[in-house]
Amino acid sequence: MRHEPLSCPLCSTNMEEGVVVGRSPGVKFKKRTTVFGDLGGELLTTGIFNHSVEALRCDNCGTVVIPGRAVSSNS
Repeated sequence: MRHEPLSCPLCSTNMEEGVVVGRSPGVKFKKRTTVFGDLGGELLTTGIFNHSVEALRCDNCGTVVIPGRAVSSNS
């Protein structure tokens, strides 16, 4: 990932680079939990059996930030 240091959005401490990991079907973002569990939502990780995504974590307050991936529109 190697970017300029990013300050935590909550406490302004420099964040450390790392990864968020999970297993199939992957880690997803949902606006709220539902009875459907991990069905639906926006997939944040990549991989087949073991999933991961680059992330930043604040050692001071524990906030985790997952930088977005650009989505190209091929018209």
